Amino acid sequence: MLNIEAFEKYYRDLRPGLLRFIGARVRDQHAARDVLQDVYTKAFRSLDRYDEGRPFSTWVYTIARNTCIDYLRRRVRDPLSAVAPNAPTSPPDLDSLPSRLGDDPQRAALNKDLLVAIRKELARLPDHRRAAVEMKIAEGLTYREISEILGAPLGTIAFWVRDAIDTVTKRLKHLQ
Repeated sequence: MLNIEAFEKYYRDLRPGLLRFIGARVRDQHAARDVLQDVYTKAFRSLDRYDEGRPFSTWVYTIARNTCIDYLRRRVRDPLSAVAPNAPTSPPDLDSLPSRLGDDPQRAALNKDLLVAIRKELARLPDHRRAAVEMKIAEGLTYREISEILGAPLGTIAFWVRDAIDTVTKRLKHLQ
């Protein structure tokens, strides 16, 4: 069984990525923080069921996916949830990805413009494809982990990621 210190370390390491993952699904940053707390409460209470032979991140992302589904189902049934529009979620943290452009200010500005354009194009993708791309590129998860989290076949996940990257690349071809 996982000890408390290891759980806390996983919490700190996975929290930013999970918050983006949840935010992309519930599309409300305040609700995303609440859902994140629910995820970690469920994970903590279920530590005895965690299989240490599998990646902790996959287990927690699966709990997050299911908790998001539960949240969205409750929101649909709640007639008051439609009273206030939800704030858009923040895009994935692409700024944390390594820069290949060096210290040239002009290239850095172009890089920033490109990142803004990429964020906009990612937001246009269907949720399942955007989630797969975010988990692969921004979170560094394997296709197998993404497959387990999203509950889709491995080949489908690979296709979604490749197709999403191709789609965004085509849409941004004019910026290259």
